[in-house]
Amino acid sequence: MLFSIKRPRALLNAALTGKLADVAYYQDPIFGFEVPKTCPDVPESVLEPWSSWPSREEYDKRYKDLALRFKQNFKKFEEGTPIEVVEAGPRV
Repeated sequence: MLFSIKRPRALLNAALTGKLADVAYYQDPIFGFEVPKTCPDVPESVLEPWSSWPSREEYDKRYKDLALRFKQNFKKFEEGTPIEVVEAGPRV
């Protein structure tokens, strides 16, 4: 799927102008960040990345794999990193 610059720009503009201040959010179950459920000029399907995959199961599998690779790669930086930063990483 090609991703037009129009949608990321709309998300950024909404964040910078306060249009996301009063929308509902959900917490990403693996990475823990907050994702808006709606955003002006952005289809909800963009805010729900799994909806663009043919299979939710395949999306979940690949997403968990990404998180595991993130954790593995971060091990190079753990020494000297505050524990709260380490613990803020993906939960898999």
